[in-house]
Parts: sequence; C-alpha cells; structure tokens
Amino acid sequence: MHLLRSVGYTAILYLIVVIAMRLLGKRHIGDMQPSEFAVTILLSEMATIPLQDPEQPLLNGIIPILVLLAFELSLSFGFIKNRRLWRLFEGKETILVRAGTVDERALRRNRVTLNELFEMLRLQGFTDLSQLKYAIFETNGQLSVIPYEAHKPATPADLSVPVDEPGLPQILISDGRVMPRKLDKAGLTDAWLQAELTSRGFKSASEVFVLTRDECGRVYCVAKQKGTPSTA
Repeated sequence: MHLLRSVGYTAILYLIVVIAMRLLGKRHIGDMQPSEFAVTILLSEMATIPLQDPEQPLLNGIIPILVLLAFELSLSFGFIKNRRLWRLFEGKETILVRAGTVDERALRRNRVTLNELFEMLRLQGFTDLSQLKYAIFETNGQLSVIPYEAHKPATPADLSVPVDEPGLPQILISDGRVMPRKLDKAGLTDAWLQAELTSRGFKSASEVFVLTRDECGRVYCVAKQKGTPSTA
C-alpha cells in the first residue's frame, strides 16, 4: 500500500512540477534570473515533502508549490510594470570593460576575478581588450560583449554581397518516418519526396534519418545508419 501511494505521489508531483516549470518559462539554468533560480530550487524541495513521508497528505506538497508559482508569476508581471521592483529583486547590469579599460571597482563589486573575465571574453572569441567598446555583466551572470565597429566580423551586408534567405527548414522525414502534415504545409507531394530519395540512392524513407527542405528549396538529407550528409 505504501509503495503504491509513493508511486502515485511521485507521478502527480512530477506532473505538477513540470507544468510549473513550463509556466515559469523556457530558460536554461545558466540564463535564469536570481528570483527564477531560487524558485526552481524551492520547487524541487517542496516536491520532496510528501515523498519523504508518504503518511503526509499530498496537499502538503501541492499547496506550497501552487502558492510559490502564483507568487513568482505575480512578481514577473510586477517586473513588467515597475522597473524599480525589477532592480530590487534582480539587481542591475554592470559595465566591466569600457573603451578597452577594465573597471576594477566593478570587478570587485561583482566578485569577478580577472581570470574569470578573460575566460568569459575568450568564450565569445575576444582576447584583446583594446577591441572592446563595452563588456557588460548581465543580471543573469552572462557577459555581453560589444566590440568597436572596426573589430566586428564582416557580414554579407557590409560587403554588399547578395544572399538568399533560406527561412525555416521543415523536417519532412524524421528517423525514417515521413511527416505528412509538414509535407502538405510545404505544398509538396509524396511523388516529389520519392523522387528526392531516389536521386540520393534511397529506396524508401525508412533508410533516412532526417530530411529537411528550406524555403529556398534546398534539401538536407542524412542516411539513417551511415550518417553521411548530402545536400542539394
């Protein structure tokens, strides 16, 4: 009886926590604001309350989760309306590098060492501070780097090179299965798909791991087992 109750509690709490996390948003752990990270930790702790003692009512775990979720969602709407409330809970972004010069006070205030600063810069492809106009330490712990215009990577627009906009590719075959709705949405037929497969040496869709087509008509195809891509 205790085993069945534990299994039932686990399944119910799992669903509630998953729904709560979906309502909170789709951020990764490293992208969360301080309040969101705190809520995530508390949710996991609250969900374990009924699991640690199956004799406790399930509501002892559900009610605190719902209250915390309601509080966080209300706070999120408050952040949208009131910037001061946002700064009170989430803090303020800080400029660590300005015009190629490191702000030592800002580093100490945010407890960031020079080694950590240079590591974050290297991860974004910068090693020379003189190339940077700003390096901003965001409230979620990420570093935003703004180089001088002369040190930004050249784009096709800078070189006046015309490029095609491929748009969003549609997955037409996934793990050997044809996606009929995606095929219809793209205005394509089974005959077209079979012709594409035949031109690449496939007898059927079951031999293909993934096949996509973008708005420019470019097709990307990977064999299911060999894993050798072929493009058109």
